[in-house]
Amino acid sequence: MKLKDIVKELEKKKFENNKRELKIIDENGLNLSSNDYLGIGQDKNLRDEFLKKFGDKILFSSSSSRLITGNYKEVRELEEELDKIYKKSSLVVNSGFSANKTIIQTFYNKNSLIITDRLNHASIYDGIVSSGAKIVRYKHLDIKSLEESLEKYSKIYEDILVVTETIYSMDGDIAPLEKIVKLKEKYLFDLMVDEAHSYGVYGYGIAYEKRLVKDIDFLIIPLGKGGGSVGAYIICSKEHKDYLLNFGREIIYTTFLPSANILWNLYILKNMDRFKERRKKLEDLKNFTKEKIKELNINAICESQIIALIIGDNKRADVICKNLRDKNYIVYPIKSPTVPKGSERIRVGLNPNISKKDISNFLEEFKNEFNSIF
Repeated sequence: MKLKDIVKELEKKKFENNKRELKIIDENGLNLSSNDYLGIGQDKNLRDEFLKKFGDKILFSSSSSRLITGNYKEVRELEEELDKIYKKSSLVVNSGFSANKTIIQTFYNKNSLIITDRLNHASIYDGIVSSGAKIVRYKHLDIKSLEESLEKYSKIYEDILVVTETIYSMDGDIAPLEKIVKLKEKYLFDLMVDEAHSYGVYGYGIAYEKRLVKDIDFLIIPLGKGGGSVGAYIICSKEHKDYLLNFGREIIYTTFLPSANILWNLYILKNMDRFKERRKKLEDLKNFTKEKIKELNINAICESQIIALIIGDNKRADVICKNLRDKNYIVYPIKSPTVPKGSERIRVGLNPNISKKDISNFLEEFKNEFNSIF
């Protein structure tokens, strides 16, 4: 791509009020944009407790892939703990993005059909494109639409993968996982589930809580949200794990995570029961927020800890967010085409460190700003 074309595309983005830029976070403001849903990643006391226990074991580079010297003692301990919890084999990888993409491009090809929720994450779509598989999108969270696709294609394709997330990052709505699993009995497809926004918030995840892990071929647990960390777990069969180690290019050729992250992930995993009170507070805050939104008659989507405050215009979303940041609320616009045109929004991520008074004051300020713009 020539420089003049690059400049032209960037100018177009700017004209559409949709040019992305890096932001400097005001650490003194109320952070409503974080995905740290349990407050684990920002918990100084938890961090100090961890460092006191494991500080002398921490290294900041593995200096190798898993298949050379990256398969060190701590990661083996983590996978052994995961195997006990999920009753399947596990593989720790560098990120949720890498996990999703690698699974799809490793196990599926031009002879495969992948049926994906229309709003699935970019990593899933990147994996599908890399695999060369036939792609069919079903209507978001619509079981009828999914089954119509299965009925249409199950006689044509022997190799079918259905992909869903549990909680969706932009609307915070929740997939009917039990109903999707039920369809497996009839149509015999592979199932891949991404728990990026449910791990931690639902303990070991929604699939675990609903006792569905055994029915899921690839359970992906990214750790950068409720896990308060970095990396991801792949929960699968032993055969799938072995195949990934032999044919998963991003696993074979990527320098692995250092022990600093692995020990932290193991520490959080083993202490998951300690966070019950945080989950309870988060649920209480979510319910309070829903009631406040209803009271203020705000157009919003609020099914989970992710709250979407709908504004409906890129430029207005920019202005409202800037004004709210000036009042010490750390919020940023989510604009089209990331979300459909007309549904531009502020995306709020709740966590138990946010008080009811804080969220109440914020929603009132949002309502005032929204009314002043419109």
